[in-house]
Amino acid sequence: MKPFYLILTFFIFMRPDVYCQTENKKNILNRIDSLYDVNINGCQQKILVQSNNTDNPLLLYLHGGPGSSIMMYSHTFSKRLIEHFTLVNWDQRGSALSYHEGMDTTKISEEQIRNDALELVKYLLKTFHKQKIYLIGHSFGSAIGLQLVADNPGYFAAYIGVGQVATDWNRSVAITYTWLHSTLVKANDTIALKRIEADKFPYIDLITKYGGHHRLSIDLDSVVKASPLYFNGYLDLLKKGKSFSQYYVEKNSNSKPVSHRSLYDINVPLYFFEGINDHVMACAPELVVEYCNKVKAPEKRIIWFNSAHYISVEEPEQFQDELIKILSKNK
Repeated sequence: MKPFYLILTFFIFMRPDVYCQTENKKNILNRIDSLYDVNINGCQQKILVQSNNTDNPLLLYLHGGPGSSIMMYSHTFSKRLIEHFTLVNWDQRGSALSYHEGMDTTKISEEQIRNDALELVKYLLKTFHKQKIYLIGHSFGSAIGLQLVADNPGYFAAYIGVGQVATDWNRSVAITYTWLHSTLVKANDTIALKRIEADKFPYIDLITKYGGHHRLSIDLDSVVKASPLYFNGYLDLLKKGKSFSQYYVEKNSNSKPVSHRSLYDINVPLYFFEGINDHVMACAPELVVEYCNKVKAPEKRIIWFNSAHYISVEEPEQFQDELIKILSKNK
């Protein structure tokens, strides 16, 4: 069986809304705004494809988590991107709209998701008649994406790591713990202090409570509910897929090791979008700076944002500005 075939049953706005428009009687712009199913390595998964001109370069967004779909947030940061790119959001297997009862849990793993990402890249390049694709990897998606680009540089025009996962987990956790401990001392939160001191671990609920995950002024559930794709029950589905994905990605992390190319010599331009207030435990910006200084690449640069971990939602205008600048450099 070929790795991909389009499923003709559509979900919400599933009909491919593709049409042609003449501009100045010369340019024909192919527009698309479609959410539909593809079969990736034997697993039905959802992608959202949006563009005002499918002749534009492809941009694929790998969400974090595991299981933290970005699809219902994308309305906050896609308006100008779809003028310059064909933007693709993908719910990875087991996540949100790609969660199904009875899934093969042995295939919910970091390596399988990376293999799925490669097949999706090949499918998109073939479908839209492109030679290369721009790739965003956010959080867990950056662990998928950076290694994917290192292993397969020929497919990628540029890589953008957003809240990039650090290459040294233990050091990243230690940096986050130090920040959280200091923050809790200043807040006189003695209960939380006892909790983290007992385990010497920076728990994500406390990181979130003190603004290290996203700006406290932003209600992420409200952002999701504002999406034109939102439907009743979606938040429960998102939560279920996230718990499912996180459990099985962790459980399957000790599967047979796979050989990969070095992350310190990548023949693709590398850009890292880092929030000055990002304190998610696997993503210490200090270590991304160290990595960027060491890696060999045609171009490498860190772009700083006045945000925490959800840069695309916290600062959508700068997020789009920087991506459009990257496109202008790498055309």
